[in-house]
Amino acid sequence: MESLFALAGILLACMLGAMSPGPSFLFVARTSMAASRQNGLAAAAGMGLGGFAYAVLAILGLKAVFASLPWLYSLVKLGGGAYLLYIGVQLWRGASRPLDDRPAGDSGPGTRLRAFAMASATQLSNPKTAVFYGSIFAALLPADPGMLFTVLLPLAVFLIEISWYSIVALVLSAAGPRAVYLKAKASLDRAAGAVMGLLGVKLITAADNVV
Repeated sequence: MESLFALAGILLACMLGAMSPGPSFLFVARTSMAASRQNGLAAAAGMGLGGFAYAVLAILGLKAVFASLPWLYSLVKLGGGAYLLYIGVQLWRGASRPLDDRPAGDSGPGTRLRAFAMASATQLSNPKTAVFYGSIFAALLPADPGMLFTVLLPLAVFLIEISWYSIVALVLSAAGPRAVYLKAKASLDRAAGAVMGLLGVKLITAADNVV
């Protein structure tokens, strides 16, 4: 019974964390509107993989590693910040570039794979996600979770992440949101690029802070 209550508390916290706005939400939203529904769903799967990876690392004690090796945390922050800054610059530079005129939902395997890979990188680029999972797990994990609990927890995190971002992809790839995006593409892309870039700069400038 204790394990069930602990699992419910952890998954509720993870769900709320996934739903909070940030670079991951921004990436899936923009991909769904700019590319296609399939690309948005591929990005959602990438976010799920990133969440799964951080959940596994959290169980293995990544937060404790960061706390004992603050230079490693700073290094991860620098790398993640540089990646987000790169994405922001790319979005800003491509803001005035027109999209091809494919109907929504038409995308090739290559673009879906790229969306998946970039989404995974976006999710993993934020070390604060690792600290979030590490903190939640440290606070709520039972003293002896057992093998089944340990195996199921990262899978449940994966399902939460991919489910939430799939909803985002399905909603924002619909005809209405896509039409709004296409009309205001330059402004929306510049805004998205600015937010991504600022988040990257924030991570880089905070790289000397410990966990």
